[in-house]
Amino acid sequence: MSPKVPRPKAVSGFTIERRSSCGKIYTTVTLSPGTAVPMEIFVRFGKAGGCGSAMADGIARLVSYGLRSGLEATDAVKALSGIGCHLGSNTCLNCVAESIRLVLVHLDTGRDLNDLIEEAALAEANAVSAREFN
Repeated sequence: MSPKVPRPKAVSGFTIERRSSCGKIYTTVTLSPGTAVPMEIFVRFGKAGGCGSAMADGIARLVSYGLRSGLEATDAVKALSGIGCHLGSNTCLNCVAESIRLVLVHLDTGRDLNDLIEEAALAEANAVSAREFN
């Protein structure tokens, strides 16, 4: 892995609100100036504190360190996707992975990020309904 790139004083980014089994999750993906590739993430729960919030903060720091050291954002998405817990598959880590993926789709295609978020929420709701029906 490459040495960690220093963080500029100001960066642009996107904050995405998602609902998970843990409640609301806010994921901020910041972009590296000039290249517009993800360089760090911040994760906050809708409710302050708790072990889950502390774990999410630690994971965000590790992913950010990786992104600033050459980790591909798609690899971060793969690493965080599919992690389940006793609350089911719609976990906070899956929401973080999905938020990063949505930002990547937005950057790659130019599609409106709010439309992508709504489509993802609808797809998740349909998947839950299908599981409950069966």
